[in-house]
Amino acid sequence: MRRLIAVAGSVVLLGALAGTAANAGAAQIGHDHFTSDPYADNWCGVDGTAVDAVVANYTLDGSRASINVRTVFTAASSGKSMEITETGVRTTGSAIDNGDGTYSVFFKNAGQSPGFKLPTGEVIHDTGIVEGVATFDATTGDFLSFEVVKVAGPRPDACSAIIAALI
Repeated sequence: MRRLIAVAGSVVLLGALAGTAANAGAAQIGHDHFTSDPYADNWCGVDGTAVDAVVANYTLDGSRASINVRTVFTAASSGKSMEITETGVRTTGSAIDNGDGTYSVFFKNAGQSPGFKLPTGEVIHDTGIVEGVATFDATTGDFLSFEVVKVAGPRPDACSAIIAALI
């Protein structure tokens, strides 16, 4: 469940696009790719540093996106690294006015979120569906909150294997 926040990041992207490009039409496609700067991260109690490589294709109205995120996490204590892959299709509904100066966007993510390739060669897949809602300030478009409302599919407990492989 910890990595569902990564899904929130893509929802923020989609929500911002929905708020700023609603008149652009769903037929127009956008594309983005970038690599993040290294940032402090923690997996299963193991501190380290991560770098994300992101590729996204999306409709300019923010209703649909195909997103591929590859993260390399390096444990601070051992220097060992694992690769984390998140892929899938995210769909969002229309922005809903909450009547309090905010709007919400419902989303559904189907795909792999996340899959782990450990330094031992072991691969652990986490697939299924995640549904939730993100809320934004109606005036500024700033992200305010994210709530997961449904999780379905196989969600293995990968922590014991991650800890053993990284320590």
